Amino acid sequence: MLNEADYLLKQGISQYQTSQFEAALQSWQQALSLYQASQDLRREGAALGNLGAAYQALGNLPRAIECHQQHLSVAKAIQDRLGEGNALGNLGNVYQALGDVTRAIDYQQQRLAIVQAIQDRLGEGQTLGNLGSAYYSLGNYTSAIACFKQYLAITRELQDHRGEGQVLRSLRLAYAALGDLTHAIEYQQQQLTMARQLLLAASSDDFTKVAKMVGLNPAEDFAGADLSGVNLRGAVLSGTNLSGTNLSLANLSRANLSGANLANASLNNANLRDADLRGANLSHADLRTLLPRANLSGANLSSANLCSAYLPSANLSGADLSSAGLCDADLSGVNLSGANLKDADLSRADLNNAKVENAQFSRALGLSESMKRDLEQCGAIFEDG
Repeated sequence: MLNEADYLLKQGISQYQTSQFEAALQSWQQALSLYQASQDLRREGAALGNLGAAYQALGNLPRAIECHQQHLSVAKAIQDRLGEGNALGNLGNVYQALGDVTRAIDYQQQRLAIVQAIQDRLGEGQTLGNLGSAYYSLGNYTSAIACFKQYLAITRELQDHRGEGQVLRSLRLAYAALGDLTHAIEYQQQQLTMARQLLLAASSDDFTKVAKMVGLNPAEDFAGADLSGVNLRGAVLSGTNLSGTNLSLANLSRANLSGANLANASLNNANLRDADLRGANLSHADLRTLLPRANLSGANLSSANLCSAYLPSANLSGADLSSAGLCDADLSGVNLSGANLKDADLSRADLNNAKVENAQFSRALGLSESMKRDLEQCGAIFEDG
């Protein structure tokens, strides 16, 4: 009987972890009945706690509270301090979800006393994190920060990288809410540094995945950051704010950066082979790098530095290259149809086999008269306008 109950308990956990909450509920209900028939109170309590989690996931918070209260009663009856602490923490989480923050804090403080008494450092950290979140929701940012800092110390002691990243983000948000942007930026930089260290120490080369693991939001947290040398190959960063970001020596091959804001970004010696930069803002960016077959159609490259850039067969149709530096750039086979190259510096640029239909070259620098004639014959426009 117990073997079957244990199997059902584990089955419910697998189902819960894959968001099959109804199925998990049924598995745990069956396991609970078997544990009760066997009078195994410790495992009965575990099943009740799991049922509470399932009910909460399904939005049935009153039933979740009933299960956690029953778990608490069982844990107290058998003097299961760890189970008692877990039940109290779960009750606090449910009341937090109900918006009863005062009661949530009370339960979390009760749990904190227990986990500290039994020296459960992981449980202590989780409880401090929950308390910090509760205080934050009340606007008590000072108390939230105090809890988060204690939690941070525990995550580092336990080498819990995911927890450390999440609490660094919580500290950043709390300080930002206080208007202390200096500390907020400091904690953001710690997140970025941590992500880089994990990439260097681990086998993973997916910076975006690691960044999310440590609580960074790629859509908004990379702006102005030092991401030099990181591997973003194939990353989906469309619409991302990367303005002012240092991406020199980064691998962005096949990355999706369509619509991204890369204004003033440094991409010197980055690998942008086959990258998708359609409609991206690259104004004043340093693009002295490899961009073969990159798609830059409709991109804003005004005043960008593309001197000596390698762009064979890239798509720059409809791009704004006004005042861009293109001296010594390899533009062989590039699609420049409809592009704006007014006031661009094309000194010594290789335009062999470039498509220039309706491309604007007014006041472009570095073109000989014979080159201008050849380009005009291919559809380029040189009139001022």
